[in-house]
Amino acid sequence: MAPTTETRRATATRRAVLAGTGTAGLTAFTGCGALNTATTQSDTGSSTVTLDFWHVFGDELATTIEQMAADFSAQTDGVSINPVSKTGYRETLNQSLQASRAGDPPGIVQLFEIGTRIALDSNAFTPIDSLLPEDKIDREDFLPSVLNYYRTDGTLNSMPFNSSNTIMLYNKRAFEAAGLDPNAPPTTLAELRTAASTIVSNTQLEYGLTWPNHSWMQIEQQFAKQNQLLVNNDNGRAGRPTETNFDSDAGRAVYQWWTDMANADLYLNPGIEAWDEARQAFLTEQAAMLWDSTSNLVSLVAGAKQRGFELGSAYLPTPTGDNSGVVIGGGSLWVPDALTTAEKQAAGAFIAYLTQPDQQLRWHRNSGYFPVRQSVIDRLTDDGWFDEHPNFRTAFDQLQETTDTPATRGAVMGAFPEVRTINEELSVSIITGDMSVSAGLAEMDTQATSAIQDYTDSIDDSA
Repeated sequence: MAPTTETRRATATRRAVLAGTGTAGLTAFTGCGALNTATTQSDTGSSTVTLDFWHVFGDELATTIEQMAADFSAQTDGVSINPVSKTGYRETLNQSLQASRAGDPPGIVQLFEIGTRIALDSNAFTPIDSLLPEDKIDREDFLPSVLNYYRTDGTLNSMPFNSSNTIMLYNKRAFEAAGLDPNAPPTTLAELRTAASTIVSNTQLEYGLTWPNHSWMQIEQQFAKQNQLLVNNDNGRAGRPTETNFDSDAGRAVYQWWTDMANADLYLNPGIEAWDEARQAFLTEQAAMLWDSTSNLVSLVAGAKQRGFELGSAYLPTPTGDNSGVVIGGGSLWVPDALTTAEKQAAGAFIAYLTQPDQQLRWHRNSGYFPVRQSVIDRLTDDGWFDEHPNFRTAFDQLQETTDTPATRGAVMGAFPEVRTINEELSVSIITGDMSVSAGLAEMDTQATSAIQDYTDSIDDSA
């Protein structure tokens, strides 16, 4: 999911979120002039197109991106890719729209998945489908389960770059100490509560489970697994959504269980989007189980090993054990429409390069994000990667066993950033007992539906 640079969402008014990514950001961008690209003239007279590539990563993943960009630039005549690390997803979306409006967009920009509808409504981007060089792309090799989120009406709008889903990680040492089978993790929410209670009663661990309070993990994944739409109109894929479905049988089942876990002191609430705090609680053996993004497997496996316990992995448990699948999170690569034809071709060539097996292998092994191609999974299997790293196999199996439905493709709505904030803030009120489950979910729907209408009104006003 989101990298740690995006884990501290500002608590400014939710209307300000829409102001940044809604009304002000959705003016059509036709006719833009100067670009955030450069064309230089070499001594031989040939020109080089230099494209800024805006991404949200730092540290090791930023280094990996810089290496891939340098390798591509070195082997591609006339093109130079300049990676630029930005602050976070929301800021990158806002800044890219502002730059396009000013006639100075980046060459390539990484946007989070919930910015998809905003990006489409902005008319600021060219569908990646039309830019990929056919001689460099084997479309039959791409994983539908990864690409489907970014397709609308059969068109692939952007290329998945850092895709992940939610997985359950658990402390095998704690399971053994509590008398539980470390190779048989819970598959239902009821089984999870029983395991959590047994561990807390029979070990020194204080809590059975933790996860950062994040809509993507606690409700979006659980809705996908129950084949429940988050919003109407086929999750916003058959038309603009007009309402959310938090107050549904699926929502009540998850939130009643969550509230019961919190009341029994079996769930540790680390805070809204408190990714680091949840991970530390798990690694320091304060909590026995953790729901987290598959993209963090590399660091969590290493962290558990350093602390002397073996980490296990399992599919995300569901209320009944039934499992339609998971929904992709993370980000994808978009190409601004205001670029020249040559610049778009250069952007398409670099994005195609990133999808090549060697680059996908490098990216997956360094980051934990899913490859976009089946052949890469086959190579990882043949190379013994999954034998050496079985937790990655769990993540891939959970992804590939997903049934393609509107629910598992994920919701698409322009007010998604605000709806997530609404969910996370009201979730606190529910699990702390300030609101009942039914009242809290009803209020969630009321506020979220209002936010959706505000966004739709802003689109109509700017049309």
